Amino acid sequence: MPAPQSGQVKSPADGFLKAGSLLGDDIPGLSQALADTLAQALTLFLSMGMVLPGSPVAADPITGSGAVAGPGRLMPPPAGGPDASQLEGLANGFLMAQGIRGEDAGGLAKVIAGTAAQAIQLFAAQSMTMPGIAVAGFVTAAPGMLLPVPLAGMLQPMADGLCQQNGLRGEDAPGLAGAIARAVDIALMMFAGQVTVLPGIPAPPGSTAGPGRLM
Repeated sequence: MPAPQSGQVKSPADGFLKAGSLLGDDIPGLSQALADTLAQALTLFLSMGMVLPGSPVAADPITGSGAVAGPGRLMPPPAGGPDASQLEGLANGFLMAQGIRGEDAGGLAKVIAGTAAQAIQLFAAQSMTMPGIAVAGFVTAAPGMLLPVPLAGMLQPMADGLCQQNGLRGEDAPGLAGAIARAVDIALMMFAGQVTVLPGIPAPPGSTAGPGRLM
């Protein structure tokens, strides 16, 4: 399956913005821009991300059959995922497409991009591939699953800080930061549920000997 699409993220983003008492005329457009940015960010993550070599492998040294016996770690950004500078332009473009062009639009783009980038970095550091991937002929013969990682609690203070740094300090700022943090968190939970690791990783007895690509 692909990374989460904008339409999947839009509905929960709507709910999180409403829960934060953000109900102005620009909120539907903000929700759409947030969903579009997160979808593109996770598509980039999918194309860049990989599982590092070195996962434990229990395989028969003659037949090459067995299984991956331990977790695999993800490569961290910037090599393994987008950073904030890559995402800021996307966020700016999606906000402009929704008619959000006021003096706070640039700061808002930085908050969305920064929160998404930090979330991807946290996900890459904390998630892992689950053990049990079948090995046949010294290569993995089945897709690997990613472990979901709840991040909302860590992202909230990060989003709060980014709002402050970028001049978003009004009474709606805490609700905005919370909505962005929760939307990013749910998008990454969807990512973990939809994305798998491609089979075909070299897996001699001992540990995997090559990287795994995400699909």
